[in-house]
This record gives sequence, C-alpha cells and structure tokens, in this order.
Amino acid sequence: MSMQAFQAAQLPAPDVGSPRPGSPFLSIVIPALNEEENVPVLVRELQRVLAGVTDRYEVVFVTDGGDRQTCAVVKGLHALDPRIKLLHLSRSFGHQAAILAGLDHVQGRVVVTMDADLQHPPKAIPDLLARWQQGADVVHTVRRPSRRGNLLIRQCRRIGYGLLERLCEVNIIPQSADFRLYDRRAVQAMRALREQNRFNRGLARWIGFEQAVVPIDEDERHEGRSNYSFLQLVRLLMNGVFSLSSRPLQYLGVAGLALGVLAAAYLGIILVGFLLDLPGFRAVGGWTSTIAVILGMGGIQLTALWLMAQYLARTYDEVKRRPSYLVAEAVGITCDLLTNSNSGPRTIPGIGDGRSSPPFSPDAEPEAHVREP
Repeated sequence: MSMQAFQAAQLPAPDVGSPRPGSPFLSIVIPALNEEENVPVLVRELQRVLAGVTDRYEVVFVTDGGDRQTCAVVKGLHALDPRIKLLHLSRSFGHQAAILAGLDHVQGRVVVTMDADLQHPPKAIPDLLARWQQGADVVHTVRRPSRRGNLLIRQCRRIGYGLLERLCEVNIIPQSADFRLYDRRAVQAMRALREQNRFNRGLARWIGFEQAVVPIDEDERHEGRSNYSFLQLVRLLMNGVFSLSSRPLQYLGVAGLALGVLAAAYLGIILVGFLLDLPGFRAVGGWTSTIAVILGMGGIQLTALWLMAQYLARTYDEVKRRPSYLVAEAVGITCDLLTNSNSGPRTIPGIGDGRSSPPFSPDAEPEAHVREP
C-alpha cells in the first residue's frame, strides 16, 4: 500500500496500553553498530517519509559500548532534533538484545524496529502503518526475491529458513526480517519475554495476536560492511531452533529407536544364521563393517550429547537471571537501568581536602555508642 492508502485507512485499533497524552505516537527502534556514516542519511530519509504521516514520533538508536563514533553522531542529531534519542549500552550485548532494550524504553503507541544500514527502506513504514490501522497488531516485512547481495548469504538464508520451518514449533515466516511493526500490546508481550538467547523473529510469531505481512524490496547497504558474520548468522539460527522447539531432541529419540530396531533385527539374523549353520555366518571377518558401525554410533552419540548440551547451556543462562543488557548512557530517554557513575570530575582529593578524619591509633579505645531510648 502507498502513503495514500495509509491516510485513507481509518479503521480504529483497540486502545490497549495507550501511552500518555503528548507522548510520541510512533517510536522507531534502530540498533546501530559502527553506522556513523549511515545514521545521518537514515535520519534524513525518516524525516522525509514521516513528514507526510505524523510529527509525533521518536527515533531511538541503540548503540554498543565500544561504538563511540555512532554515539557522538546521534548526540549531535539530538541537539538538532530532540526526537532523535540514544540508548548507549555498556558493551555489545548483541543485535537481538539491542532491539529488546529499545522496546523497553520507547513510548509510542506503535513501534517499528529496523536496521541502520538503509537496507530496510523507510518508505515502507506507511505501508506497515496502513496494515496496523486495518487491525494487525504485528506487521512483518518479507524480502521479495532478488539477486542482489552475497550469493552465499542468500543461499544460507534460504537453507536456514527451511530448517526453521521444519524444526520450530512456531510458524516462522520465510525471508522475514527484523523490520517489523508492533502495536503497543504486542510490545508489552515482547517485553515480558526476558530470555537470554533471543530470536525476535520467532518470538514475534509466538506471542500471537493479529499478524500481517508486507513484502518489501530490500535495498543495498548504503555504506560500510555488514556487522553480521557467517558464524553469527549460524548462531542466530541455532538460537531460533533451540529457543522455540524441542523437536531436535524428539528427532534424536526417533533416530535412536530406529537404530535400536535395526540393531536388534541384525542380531536376530546373525543368531538364526549361526544356529542353522548357514554359509558365511561362522566365518571370522567383517572388521571394516565393525569399525564403520562403531564410528557411526560414536558420531551419533556425540551429536546427541551436543544437542543436550545446547539445551542445558541455555537453561544455565536462564537460571543465572542476568539482565539482557546494561545501559551506560541515555540521551532524551528516562532509563531505570542506567548505570551512571557519580557525577563530577574524576579527581583524587589531596591531603587536607574536605573533612579529614583523625589518624588511626591501635591503642586508642573505641568510642562508646549510646542507643537513645
């Protein structure tokens, strides 16, 4: 749908969890890591697109602790436009945790999450809002088929979504991205899910509510290189499978049962042949097949241990109950998790500065403390 469709759609949405009067209507959460060249271009594009939609919006950039340059760029933009805000985390907690940090601190009735590299086109936001006005609580974006981008990444993405569809107990939308719209009650549901190894694309499906899909043409990255390596994509895929499904363990049990049945049948055939003195059953040999069976069973056992260890490690992460992120600095946002140090210059007071205490003497008697009635 176009911007005219957004402006024409007038279906009311349920008034659940509406923000206070005067607060932003639309909040945009953008995790950013080493995106100092892309942030100004993205902000200009957002301002251009939203000028025909609403002026009650906020753009919240979530940056990592080591990314000082992007942080400085966002601060400069905030000085020009207070609607541009910043959450600076104490270190890198990952892309999915950065999205959660943004969801925890936005005020909008509607929230959009997107990346900072301009691959998620801001011009699609009116289409997302149009579907929201038609009653959808969660609006996903799906990439249209394209030959642009790295061929290996495209093929791995296709294989990964195929595995997610077969292994996950939640219906994952193929080729979906983290460019997504949430109604306020969907935001509250996402905030209630405090798991450590997050896969937001799956969690957004797990929470239910009314959901819709908008196809988009993903653009080329504007500047710089992607911060997601191949191993990080594999780790994200694993988080999606292990956090949303126990089917790998079920399949492992089925495989073990099938191997047990085959082994019992094979032993039965050997026993019958030995008792009936059939040709070939008394010969000594078969070392190659024996070693192959031992190695095959050993590989299956190690794979089983690895699968169980993955679930156990994630259980261990949840039991520790550590926060998903820590905020080092907030600009334009009231933050309860802010870990600011004591204000003022970091100077060491010299001798005689301020109130001094008497020197310590080991022979001095302690002062008597009288408790008042």
